Amino acid sequence: MQPANLYAQYKAQSLETLTNGEIIVKLFEEASKQISTAIFLTSQGADVRAYNCISKAQKVVSTLNLSLDMSYGISVSLSDLYDFIHTELGKAITSKDTGLMKTLLSMVDELKVTFRQAERLARAGKF
Repeated sequence: MQPANLYAQYKAQSLETLTNGEIIVKLFEEASKQISTAIFLTSQGADVRAYNCISKAQKVVSTLNLSLDMSYGISVSLSDLYDFIHTELGKAITSKDTGLMKTLLSMVDELKVTFRQAERLARAGKF
């Protein structure tokens, strides 16, 4: 078997073994990575590539929003927050506002840390 095929198989298998909480954390990590890359690319004048990164981050945020179970009260607040982040990412890339991108990155990173802590508590049976 080819090394690339083995890697793809390993990657698929590792994703299949993640808990829902771990998947959410991975999604936040990806959004954070894309926003960070967009900040760098914008500062380098690579606007098209930065736009593509923000677009990917918006897709991740939309995925997080769609994954919410709206039977919980917190989900409404999270949905509003995800909508806000999605909209502001669009504004940030349109205006090439790296300051706004950094603010949104900070929000995404805070959410990532919060969900990581919640996942740990859930695994420990304390949540």
